[in-house]
Amino acid sequence: MNTLFELPEQTELIPRIPAELIGKTCNTCEHRERHQMGGSIIQYCGVRKSNRTENGLLKIQCKMQACSSYKKIS
Repeated sequence: MNTLFELPEQTELIPRIPAELIGKTCNTCEHRERHQMGGSIIQYCGVRKSNRTENGLLKIQCKMQACSSYKKIS
């Protein structure tokens, strides 16, 4: 059966992770910042921004996959 219209080619919704970042996490990134608030420690990314936090930085988990702004701690 023929289609009524042409379908566009499918594109990737989530960009692929570059090969050099596979296995790297936010825990070993130079941009990771730790803030102690009361009895808890909250991790933030110093590069990526967020409108949801008071300080404007993105909350992260140390086990997250590293992003394209990743720099290894020297």
